[in-house]
Amino acid sequence: MSDYSYLPQQSEEHFAAHNRNNLDFIELNPLPSCLICFPLEEQSSRQFQDFWNWFLNEHLAETYTAYTTYYFDQPSDFEYLNHQIHIWVAAHQSTITPLETEEKSYQTAPIFDLFLSIQTALGQRNNILLLLFKGDAQDPIEWLDDFERAATANQYDDEYKFQIVGGYLQGSPATWFSQETDANAHQRIIRWMPANARENNTSFTTQFENKFRTPILISKWHIELERRTQGPGEIVTEYVKAIRKLIKHVDSGRNWTEEQKIHSFTKGLRTNLSYALWPFLALKDNSTMDMAIELAQ
Repeated sequence: MSDYSYLPQQSEEHFAAHNRNNLDFIELNPLPSCLICFPLEEQSSRQFQDFWNWFLNEHLAETYTAYTTYYFDQPSDFEYLNHQIHIWVAAHQSTITPLETEEKSYQTAPIFDLFLSIQTALGQRNNILLLLFKGDAQDPIEWLDDFERAATANQYDDEYKFQIVGGYLQGSPATWFSQETDANAHQRIIRWMPANARENNTSFTTQFENKFRTPILISKWHIELERRTQGPGEIVTEYVKAIRKLIKHVDSGRNWTEEQKIHSFTKGLRTNLSYALWPFLALKDNSTMDMAIELAQ
């Protein structure tokens, strides 16, 4: 069993050397947990992102370094990585719930075994990269759709999606998620999506749309839908795709009538197509947008 009690002092000496700009000392005594020596990369691997999301749920971790991600991606060196994980945990014991025995020494075997099982599982279920949501002008509906498609391809169930989604939110969305899933939250979010209307207030997908599908974005989508026309050389299939997407954004509650959808679709079609459609639609009872699309194609 390894003893890492020396690490807090080593960490203090290392950062003191940074303050003094003592480059010789820093070069001779690199610290894996130092963000100055090992700054974060812009994008880590999807396997590491899922590992880190799990780790955040198990321990009160705040950050990692490029050293962490580098050795995570070296599958042939698990023993060394296991040692470095414990060094990192010990060095950050003020921000992580330590894995300790009664003698206050860090255990190595449990994390090593668990890490191997996590790597095996992640290798089996990560095929499509999940993207980050940062808010601002980013489209929340499109992001959620992309997240769902990637999760389906990776064979994630709703429980797992809810466990990892917090790791794919940054900035104000991450803060919102942390607050809304806190044990003291008024209507705490506890699931991925609702099974019925009573679960809307405690489901991520519903509350995510309520929070980030803002009036400004809705107004923007309304204008885009109203102005959208079939471009020169644009095939009907591509035009349909764009109209469906905008209608979904504007009418997330699916309250629009078929007449409204037909109008939004036909008004932007090329004039010859639009004029040709209306006699056929007028002759049919209960016309739908799907009928109009089929006729246009």
